[in-house]
Amino acid sequence: MTLQSRELSFADYLADPHRPTFDGLRAIGFLMVVTAHIPSGPFFSSYPGWTGVWVFLVISGYLLTMLMLREEKKHGRVAFGPFLIKRFFRIVPSYWVAILIYWVACFSLPSLADEYQAFMVRLPYYLAFLPEYAHTNVFTIFVHSWTVGIELKFYLFFPPVVFLLIKDQNWRLGVTAVTAAALLAYGSFTANSYVALLFGVMLAFLLERPRSYEVVAALMRVPVVVPLGFVAVLFWALRYGEFLPAVTVVTTYVVAYAIVRPGTMLPVLSLRPLVYLGQRSYGAYLLHVLAIHIGYMAFGNNTMIGGLLTAIFCLAVTIPAAEVMYRVIERPGMDFARGIASRASAASKQAGA
Repeated sequence: MTLQSRELSFADYLADPHRPTFDGLRAIGFLMVVTAHIPSGPFFSSYPGWTGVWVFLVISGYLLTMLMLREEKKHGRVAFGPFLIKRFFRIVPSYWVAILIYWVACFSLPSLADEYQAFMVRLPYYLAFLPEYAHTNVFTIFVHSWTVGIELKFYLFFPPVVFLLIKDQNWRLGVTAVTAAALLAYGSFTANSYVALLFGVMLAFLLERPRSYEVVAALMRVPVVVPLGFVAVLFWALRYGEFLPAVTVVTTYVVAYAIVRPGTMLPVLSLRPLVYLGQRSYGAYLLHVLAIHIGYMAFGNNTMIGGLLTAIFCLAVTIPAAEVMYRVIERPGMDFARGIASRASAASKQAGA
């Protein structure tokens, strides 16, 4: 039987680290975030598009942990240095270029003069990789960069604590769960962002074990209307409050469903436009708010037509720009990082020989 027609078995899950549904999920997450930043469209403002960020967070936590568990199983340890090199060149160069692009735009466009002042006040936070602390009480043109700060700190601190200091898998899962519970109790938006990452981590821990994989798979043996129903109920509930733990739980369930039952979602999530956009979603995410601001300059920000035209303009500008960033910065950076990581790994093996 083909992958598209059946549940992914545990053996098949272990055989291939590639998750064919993830690019499509990332694309949908990005499109949701775009709508969240265009409130002038009544349809856009009727549902919480900001929850698309949670898709990125849960997937990030899952992928990091799954790949590290498999590297540790294969080589007996996790090469933390090469991992950091790869993450740095995957995230930081594009982030720095985005900062430069926003600075030039805010400096040169008279209609963004107020944004320029706010941007310059917060620039030290951006350069210090602390963007999540730059927008505690105000919405500015680079506010969405907070996710970069969250993910960078997660990549920097999670692997040493969980993979280098703790060797027992049960303890790793327990420490992760306790940390997530503590952050949930703290309750801030930033804390809940880390909870989303940690739920992805716990999902990876559970799926790497045959017994817990079967438990998760059993929970996923439902028609696709069930996870879609959870999403619909969540969107309805979010009209009355910001229930961040519920966002994390529902997003984790959807991601788990896409992993365990990929055939159910592949007809949609494997559509070429979604796969293409998902692979370039990082650059598109970094640049889309600037495109929205420019769109509002042209079409206005107080009518439905203006919002729709701005959305179209945003995608028409952001996607080609993301393609350039992907080809000129992201992909060469990843290739360069793999070369450095490969040489570092070889040198480490020779030193230990």
